[in-house]
Amino acid sequence: MSNGKRRFALVLGTLVLALIIAGAYIVFSSPFLSGGKPSTIAHFTPVSFEARAASPFFYSIGNDLKYSDEIDPRAPTLVSGFIKDYLVAPNGQLIAVVVNGALVIVDSEKHAVRTITKVDSIYREPKPIGTPFYRDDNFQWSRDSRALYIIKDEFYESKGSQLFSSKGELWRYDLETGHLQLVLKSFPAYTYFFGREPGVYFSVPTEKGDLHLQYFDGINVNDVEGSFAATIPVRSLQKTFLESPFFSFSIFAYQDHELRSHQAALVSAQSDPNQDFRIGSKTYVSFTRGEGLKGEYYCSELLRSVFLPGNRYFLLNTPYCENFNGQLLIDTESGKYKTLPSDTRVYVTLNTNANPDYRITAGGMAYE
Repeated sequence: MSNGKRRFALVLGTLVLALIIAGAYIVFSSPFLSGGKPSTIAHFTPVSFEARAASPFFYSIGNDLKYSDEIDPRAPTLVSGFIKDYLVAPNGQLIAVVVNGALVIVDSEKHAVRTITKVDSIYREPKPIGTPFYRDDNFQWSRDSRALYIIKDEFYESKGSQLFSSKGELWRYDLETGHLQLVLKSFPAYTYFFGREPGVYFSVPTEKGDLHLQYFDGINVNDVEGSFAATIPVRSLQKTFLESPFFSFSIFAYQDHELRSHQAALVSAQSDPNQDFRIGSKTYVSFTRGEGLKGEYYCSELLRSVFLPGNRYFLLNTPYCENFNGQLLIDTESGKYKTLPSDTRVYVTLNTNANPDYRITAGGMAYE
């Protein structure tokens, strides 16, 4: 066989293998496509209605990020690309997003986008050993929305991920000057929160593998007294003044706290094969039980399911339903629901300013 034919056969074989792997991923990652009985939205009766939230918010349709007080495909696109991670600023008008391999800040009022830096993942394999990079997660807004903090790192050989990196550094991007500035080196942490400026609290591991809390006052780093406790009272953070902590939580905290506090839940009962989405005691939509290669399943999920500002409208994620694959928007007052454009996501960020139900631990901030 000639070299040309060998190369063609190799390319063709690689392509076929890639298609087989992709097909297997689709089949086994989706309960609906895995055979058996599909899950559906029971008595599926969507209607059309206007749904304006109490205030504007960030959302995306497909790869297009937008900002409006309603989910409107015609709203201007602020930035386009797959959004890997995000954090809405405390003022609600800015959002930091990881898109197209870079960390950018989007200004909803000015319709402006500024690129902060290219970013990479600590979970990248294989690692380009010795290469410095800014992390694509664990960034934090300052309380006044005037600065964004990010972690700089360097790839090195490690057992597992380099979450608590010996190469870590904390940097601050100032929106007014447009400059990145070093805050603290070294910074062997991934979770941190702020006190009164310029104070930063961060969790670091001990030699035994435990976590404890440290404090950087802008000049020196010291251990926080009682930092190994399961809960650290705010009054214990400082001896000379009462601290005022600030932290922005991830989307997982939203699911754990905000949905729970509003009693929004997917409820299944042994006596009923259907699953109900309820807020309090009221059922808004039900789902039939499906059966696939992975066993029984339902085609709804609470991850990325959120209230729009004002809490009247609720976006419910229904990614695997046979009769509708996407998201529903529920009017909690009328009980009606409508379908949304494919792959609609709403971006909300809880922080300690608006949600004081938090506790401080050796591992950082946690919700009660």
